[in-house]
Amino acid sequence: MNPRQAIATGLAVLGMAVSLHAQATSQTQKIKGEAKVEAVKMTGEVVQVSGDWLLTKMQPLGNYSLFHVQPGREFMIDGQVKHIADLKPGTVLTGTITKKETPVTVRTTSTLNGTVWWAQGNYVVLTLDSGENKEYKVPESFKFMVEGKPATVHELKPGMKVSATKIVEEPQTEISTETVITGKAPK
Repeated sequence: MNPRQAIATGLAVLGMAVSLHAQATSQTQKIKGEAKVEAVKMTGEVVQVSGDWLLTKMQPLGNYSLFHVQPGREFMIDGQVKHIADLKPGTVLTGTITKKETPVTVRTTSTLNGTVWWAQGNYVVLTLDSGENKEYKVPESFKFMVEGKPATVHELKPGMKVSATKIVEEPQTEISTETVITGKAPK
């Protein structure tokens, strides 16, 4: 590599680093709300077991339900750990399914710095530190910071150095379930 190529490569790497640094900085956080917990109990008597399949007669209605049991699933029968192959007809099983729903708000805060290139109405074009021009449509209530003071989009003039913070909140729900199966073997 000759000196001219080395300088060109160095400038290209430096330009990429400045470009990456000039983008908006952002921070994301998860804010959890109060969890809602719901427990459901089901009771049934083992009718038949075949491989990973379990047929039970549900109580109190007397209807039949077929369950596909995941490999490794443990049942606590009379205080002892059992697997599906250990279950015998007549064993009464009680399954407690606990479902927990937690509301979560994912809040992303982004800060952007630039120079006003053009502004009119609710539109503004900013020249970012990277030299790239980006256009934005902003709501009436949005405030930019100009020399440490808040300013609306209507107060912006070309050449002003501005800073803007955008907060986006996205509601989500985290759901987890836990199933515990206990039982009593026939005598």
